[in-house]
Amino acid sequence: MRNWRGPGGSGGATAQRLRVRPWRDPRLLTGLLLVLGATVLGARLAAASDDTVEYWSISSSAQPGDPVDPGALRTTRVRLSEGATGNYVRADEEFAAPLEELVWAYGVTEGSLVDKAAVVPASRDSRSQLPLSVADGSAPADLARGDLVDVWVGPGPGDEPGSIAKRVLESVRVVESAGDSAARSGSLAQTVLVDVAAAQLEGSVVGAVASGHVTLVRVS
Repeated sequence: MRNWRGPGGSGGATAQRLRVRPWRDPRLLTGLLLVLGATVLGARLAAASDDTVEYWSISSSAQPGDPVDPGALRTTRVRLSEGATGNYVRADEEFAAPLEELVWAYGVTEGSLVDKAAVVPASRDSRSQLPLSVADGSAPADLARGDLVDVWVGPGPGDEPGSIAKRVLESVRVVESAGDSAARSGSLAQTVLVDVAAAQLEGSVVGAVASGHVTLVRVS
């Protein structure tokens, strides 16, 4: 018995296998386009949602009166609250004077953003320490040297009860806080020394803190 080999005997036609080229598959091309489109869209959305801003920071600590070293300045991208954005030097802003003419008005620590009040021309490096009498509960309990505070003055004992508190100093640095020693002695008030630039220290400021109720609000 002979096996059937199709018409024409052993010379029958052999079935041809269909060759599929993956790179020509429309489904693959569509998938690649979708992935590429999603990547581009994601990158654009990420860039649009990035609301950080470049500010100058210092890579090493400095003491009051030290010259500003350009080599110690670095740019750092951060997101600041609306009320703090104007306090620090942006990377696209100019300093008050050429860097070689600037000194640090007060001590700064490594990694700190450069406060606009922290760098002053060497000829204007005039500072004062203003003592503030702060009642118990009118300052953060853990207030410490180096903290930045806003100084608010409200109605004193002889003022009208409806008087509105006013901010008389902004972002001044605490030089000394006697909170712990005052608490141990049972005192109802403590003396806090703050570092104030000569340009900030006016007679009206001294009069206000001497006669009114002082409240310290920590800002950094």
